[in-house]
Amino acid sequence: MKTIGIVLAGGQSKRFGEPKALALRRGKPFLFYSVEALRPIVDQVVVVAQPHIQKQIQLKDVQWIEDVSQHKGKGPLAGIYSAMKHHGATWYIVLPCDIPFIHETIVTALKQQADDAFDAIVPYVNRRPQPLVAIYHHRVKSLIYDCLQQGEYRMYTFLSSCRVKHIEMKEEQPFMNINTKEQYYKWIG
Repeated sequence: MKTIGIVLAGGQSKRFGEPKALALRRGKPFLFYSVEALRPIVDQVVVVAQPHIQKQIQLKDVQWIEDVSQHKGKGPLAGIYSAMKHHGATWYIVLPCDIPFIHETIVTALKQQADDAFDAIVPYVNRRPQPLVAIYHHRVKSLIYDCLQQGEYRMYTFLSSCRVKHIEMKEEQPFMNINTKEQYYKWIG
């Protein structure tokens, strides 16, 4: 079962004020933590980002791509679709770049839940879905494309058309995303 890891690093980071992929935790960019959580689990790591991010971070054995031109800058669904279009696989494990507490054991636990009877494996933390820390079967590519063509960019709308396996996760910190400088100073220092 070929598995591709997708790291979404193309957001505008409006609330944060600068690219979150480049923010540091323990001297390493946030992006590094998502890549390292995926690297031992997947066949290839693909980072979806704007070129200026790639120029500032050196990572070995990572494929860098941009959103496909017709959907450039249209959010996480566009990034996931772009990676699926460039790289064929059975499963795609998706992580955002702004979860600097993610680790390999979480990704391994999710991958172990892969089940061809489902289109998506989505963890829940405190009864809240985490669709950007999830696994998607290749057959959702056409569903994502349809959403994008219709101008529907919300993950939850897309998920409503999928067969989703929900996985309750106890550990909250690995799923914590940093969206503002206030959160950064509170959790990172």
